[in-house]
Amino acid sequence: MVRLEDARWVEGHLTASGMTPIPLAKLAAKAHEMGLVTAASVHAFNRWSWASAEFPLGDETPRLPLDAVAVKYGDDDYHLLDRRDVRYPDVQLNNAHVTYYSPVATLVDLRVNKGSGEVEILEHYSWVECGKPIVPELVKGQLEGGIAMGIGHALLEEMPLYEDGPGNGTWNFNRYQLPLARHCAVWKQGSEILPPLSDTDPAKGMERW
Repeated sequence: MVRLEDARWVEGHLTASGMTPIPLAKLAAKAHEMGLVTAASVHAFNRWSWASAEFPLGDETPRLPLDAVAVKYGDDDYHLLDRRDVRYPDVQLNNAHVTYYSPVATLVDLRVNKGSGEVEILEHYSWVECGKPIVPELVKGQLEGGIAMGIGHALLEEMPLYEDGPGNGTWNFNRYQLPLARHCAVWKQGSEILPPLSDTDPAKGMERW
C-alpha cells in the first residue's frame, strides 16, 4: 500500500515506495480529464501564530494553517471553499518580540580608499537557509533586496540625533540615500539556497525582509 507520506517529487516526477516515477505532465493531464483539483490559491495570516480553519476537501475536512482557500477543478474557474471554525491568534500576541528571519551569510569583497574612507563593493556571495521554497527565484529576489538594504544601512545611512533626525516627520528619499545598482555590485553577486534539512520539509513561501 502506498502512503501519502511516502510520496516524493524527484526531478519533476512523482514517486513513492520504489514505484515507477510519473511525470508531472501526465499527472496534470489525468487531473484535468477527471475534473480533479488542478490549482489552488491560498491566504495565510500570522500574528506570531497562524490562523487556521477547516476546509471541505473531498471526503475530508482538514484543519489547515490558512484562513482562505480557493481551488480550480479541471479547466473551470476558481471556487472559494466555505471555511469552518476559523481561529485567529489572540491580538495580544502583537506584543511578542520575536522574528521569523531566515539565516543568511554573506561574503563581501570590497575596496576602501584610505584617504577619503569611500567603500566600493567589488562582489559578494550569499547563502540562505529557508527550508524548501515554493518559488526559488522569488527567494533569490528577496535575498538580493535584503543585501541591498544591508548595504544601505552599513554604508549610506546617516541619521542625525535629536530634533533634526528622521523622526521629525520631514525625511523622505530626498534626504535618505537609497543604495543604487552601482553601490551593490549587481552584476557580480551570487547566491545559493541551502537544501532543506529533510526531503519531507513542507514547501513554504517567503515574505519581504
